[in-house]
Amino acid sequence: MYNHIIGIDSVAIAVRDLDRAAAIFRRLGFTLTPRGHDLEWGVSDYCVMFGQDHIQLLSAENAGTEAEHVRDFAARREGAMELSFAADDAEAATGALTRAGIKIGPVRTLSRRLDAPDAPTLSFAEAALPASVAPGIDARLVQHKSGERERFPQWLDHPNGAIGIASITAVVEDPIDLTPAWDILFGPHATTPTDNTVTVHTGRGVVFLTRPEDLSQLHPDAEAEEAPEPPAIVALALQVADTDRAARVLAEGGIEHSRDREGTVRIPPSAACGLFLELIGG
Repeated sequence: MYNHIIGIDSVAIAVRDLDRAAAIFRRLGFTLTPRGHDLEWGVSDYCVMFGQDHIQLLSAENAGTEAEHVRDFAARREGAMELSFAADDAEAATGALTRAGIKIGPVRTLSRRLDAPDAPTLSFAEAALPASVAPGIDARLVQHKSGERERFPQWLDHPNGAIGIASITAVVEDPIDLTPAWDILFGPHATTPTDNTVTVHTGRGVVFLTRPEDLSQLHPDAEAEEAPEPPAIVALALQVADTDRAARVLAEGGIEHSRDREGTVRIPPSAACGLFLELIGG
């Protein structure tokens, strides 16, 4: 752990029709939480919860700065909008980054209400990260304050056997130039350049930064799809208990997918709300 940052917390996928997106992710084999409402942001969401991280499907619901950001993003394209990193103490994390010379906004306490009988109102603290410290990705720090109330056992049981986030891939203009900033965030030598691709070791999960022309080296099926203009988060890899099981669930749901020799299951953006989705074995 460096700067009180534990690693990847979640990826937020902005969509135009939240119920349609939820139906797609259920067909992909995921269990979703009840619909939630982020009260201060004016957005609504469904979450795919894992043991230590999660996916958030969200759409604008009311007015507000964050809601307008989601609305504008989804109007351009559906897909991964931002990445959150978990902090054990948001105030301590922002303090450490401030001492490292990074100007970061104040920590805000936010709440999420779930559409379920007797469901608790969830609480978390967050602070947006400036582009200078997480270049190439819209990112924020999050500290969850609701503990076990966010992860009921039934929410963690996914028909496709998904366990958690393995990696995120973003396309950027020049990955190598971004390594100093990411080393400040996650510690010296947190980044590993390989040719023109950079691997960022976050402590929990990996972030890949690559040029658009090199994307197919990480995700072979990406060459068949038109990736968004950089910078953009384009791919998400999830660890699953059994790729055969995951492929069966996709086939039963009529979801387009492919597999490679190692058994990795690949789902195109057209079938996963604008995101290249890969399911990999443990």
